[in-house]
Amino acid sequence: MIKDSSELIKYSENGLYCEIAEIWIDPHKPVKKALITHAHMDHFTFGCDEYISTYETSIILQERIGREINIKTYDYGKEFKINGINISFHPSGHILGSSQIKFNFAGEIWLITGDFKRQKDSTCKEYEKVKTDYLISESTFGLPIFNWKEPQETARDISKWVTSSPDKASILFCYSLGKAQRLLNEISKSNFKNNLYTHSSIYKMNKCYARLGINIVSTKQFDKRQNINELKGNLILLPPVLNKGSYLKNFKDIQTSFASGWMTIRALRKRSGYDKGFAISDHADWEGILKTVKESEAKNVFFHHGDREALNRYINENDSINVLNFNSKK
Repeated sequence: MIKDSSELIKYSENGLYCEIAEIWIDPHKPVKKALITHAHMDHFTFGCDEYISTYETSIILQERIGREINIKTYDYGKEFKINGINISFHPSGHILGSSQIKFNFAGEIWLITGDFKRQKDSTCKEYEKVKTDYLISESTFGLPIFNWKEPQETARDISKWVTSSPDKASILFCYSLGKAQRLLNEISKSNFKNNLYTHSSIYKMNKCYARLGINIVSTKQFDKRQNINELKGNLILLPPVLNKGSYLKNFKDIQTSFASGWMTIRALRKRSGYDKGFAISDHADWEGILKTVKESEAKNVFFHHGDREALNRYINENDSINVLNFNSKK
């Protein structure tokens, strides 16, 4: 049993764990029962006896890995009870179906943000402000250097990059789930007149989004057997795993780029091998994280999945909040 309320959720070798409910959150290894915040594969593991998620997350997971998983779904805001703890999902703004998870035990609230962002995104529900006593926040971009531009400004930069090189095919590497759909919709608002091509993995996710009621701009499916000369002046979206010589060796007259928050770091942009980097992320930036902590009204905060030191130091110096650490760190 837990010693006190500050140990309701712990960090174990399998991930975040609520002992009373006997349930893990985005576990790293197979467990009996798992709450899944969203359908990115670094937050999912095969082999769990039971999964619990939002409906949208379940559909995307089944599209990606097959339908032979035991998964139960709940709508946003709908409470369900496990061993006396009321649990509910709330939009995190990360990708379609992504969730924060709220635990209510004896009137005390714990909130796990999951991956989240605070910028608006037409392809998923906006982050929902939830008040809590204990906040467990991701901190992937928990440094002051990370400060996102408005996505429309980035989309215009991408459009200008493509149209300024009409003699080249422009390849934009981005994650197939979430980032690609957001980029496509933002680019479509920037008066981009050229053709958009997407890799089969992105094309597949676009169709899945459409079935879930999210309109994604129409694209052509990319086939690497196409004559690259036919694609000059157009934009091709590919997953980052394909940024390798064996895949690109037959391509001529191309320029490449990568869309990621990590492209904020100049040295990383130079080392990456891309011709261009666009800093856009589906995670909160420094100000977004601080805004979320403040709006939650939490008096106790844990940071994980990223940089903690700068956030810990800033909050300790500026706010009357207890910044806590898990006994077992990732």
